[in-house]
Amino acid sequence: MASLPAVRRLEAAGFRAWPAETVEYEGSWQKRLTPGHATRRANCLVPLDPGDTRDIGERIAGVEAWYAAAGVPMVVKETPLSPRPLIDWLGKNGWSHEGEVSVQTVALAEYAQTTGLDMIPSHDVARFVDACIAVEGGKSRTPRDAMERLFRAIQPETGMFILGETSDHPKAVASCVHDGDMAGLQQVAVASQERRQGLGRQITVAALKWARLRGAVTGWLQVEASNAAALALYADLGFKECYRYRYWRKENAS
Repeated sequence: MASLPAVRRLEAAGFRAWPAETVEYEGSWQKRLTPGHATRRANCLVPLDPGDTRDIGERIAGVEAWYAAAGVPMVVKETPLSPRPLIDWLGKNGWSHEGEVSVQTVALAEYAQTTGLDMIPSHDVARFVDACIAVEGGKSRTPRDAMERLFRAIQPETGMFILGETSDHPKAVASCVHDGDMAGLQQVAVASQERRQGLGRQITVAALKWARLRGAVTGWLQVEASNAAALALYADLGFKECYRYRYWRKENAS
């Protein structure tokens, strides 16, 4: 069983590292809305109290209407903080789960990778967004302006790393959000034609070294549970799973 205080701390860090444009509450359920952005993290309902189980059906209907008014499909993020009766209600009322994600941490004080590439991060959001799109082969599901708004909204100090011979032809990207004694790795990606050369390891190590020098004690990240290559890399770098989360979407919903 995951430690609920640890889950609360990591979820809060995740909210700050990947901010939504609008955040409202229905009881202890956080409603996150970012129109134009494709990621579920920026557009989801996040229950935050296992004991908040009142009027589930009525409240879900109200939240559905709130998302529908914004033109955004509703998804529910299930973490260890989600009330069991709510998850049971979703399963019985036409919702199905998808997209399991592993949340992992590493103690930077004990981090084995004491050597590795040193990089100076960029603080140019526009340049970093362009690099992310290039690494993805121009196939990002999120429009460029929405990506840029999200990165500009991040409040904690953020290092944006671009690996490549020139900024016009990036090979790998990563961002690292230094938030107090925590460092959240985000947007780690390697261009398809540059994979299996150790670039993911290089840029991850560089980002964690940068955060450690700024006083971060714990590194954390989120990775799709189906991404075997990434899971193997992070395990080799000392990351261990803290908990998993997944999303629920109404069947036949667009």
